[in-house]
Amino acid sequence: MIKNVKIKYKIVKEIDNIYEILLNQKQIMTPAGNILKIPTNNMADIIVKDIKKGKGDKQVSALKITNTAIDQISRNKKEYISNIVNSIHSDTICFFALDQKGLYKEQKKLWMPLIIWMKKYYKFDIKHSSNLKLAQQNIKDIENLTNLINKYNIFELSALITLIKLTNSLIIPLALFESKISANIAFKLSFLEELYQASLWGKDKEAFDRLDSIKLDIKSVKDYFVAIKN
Repeated sequence: MIKNVKIKYKIVKEIDNIYEILLNQKQIMTPAGNILKIPTNNMADIIVKDIKKGKGDKQVSALKITNTAIDQISRNKKEYISNIVNSIHSDTICFFALDQKGLYKEQKKLWMPLIIWMKKYYKFDIKHSSNLKLAQQNIKDIENLTNLINKYNIFELSALITLIKLTNSLIIPLALFESKISANIAFKLSFLEELYQASLWGKDKEAFDRLDSIKLDIKSVKDYFVAIKN
């Protein structure tokens, strides 16, 4: 009879304040075969908790964000930054529903403060539209934003990319990371149309189960981002 092997995780601090996670005394490796080396104990702790919850590397999780940073972003940081910045042209906050008065009123009320904040904090004058045509932003603003995001390390970039995919926005994750808004507000701003329509016609259980899952993911990524620095 084969006995169940007890799984033990241990966080080890190496030289230069780098941390590793040992699984039964063995180093955890990324899918590409790199040693999982991370900058803070809190990051390691979040990764271990995610693994124990069964998140692993198959969905939005600290481990997947970290693996992406080490295996992919580290090899071509410049290209990833370019893709991040260019996503602002299709940012959800750039598209107002002028033909739906109730929704437009909500968008104006909740999105405009972020557009104003982007101009004040990032010197980025967001151009927005009332149709589906991509809002091409000013080239100089793009350059300035690129320089700012270039200061992010690979783990911060990976967290940012994850949130862009979750929220269909670059502006919302930046505001979340700078503590301009909370995770719950970030979720509300990202899915304003869905939430507005639900307020008119009622909730679809399957759709809202998906949204509830996304809300939790947004909070998890923000916690991960905070852990990178502490």
